[in-house]
Amino acid sequence: MMEKEKLIVALLAIAFIGAVVLAIFSLSGFFSPKLENNAANFQQFASQANPEDVCAVPAGTDPAQWREHLSHHPDLYSQCLK
Repeated sequence: MMEKEKLIVALLAIAFIGAVVLAIFSLSGFFSPKLENNAANFQQFASQANPEDVCAVPAGTDPAQWREHLSHHPDLYSQCLK
């Protein structure tokens, strides 16, 4: 009988540890779907742009990183790279 109780306690401990690990990964966004590069997602991000000034640095963005990002799209932002 003692062996059976130890086995049950061990299985419960393993299940508890597994639940904690799963909760940590879930809360960290590890299993969240990755954003795909498609037209719908492009429109989502483009809608956040300032239509008055496409060269304006979005709030919370580092200007150097923004300029580097724009340099990857010279066909769209050539006026910003001068």
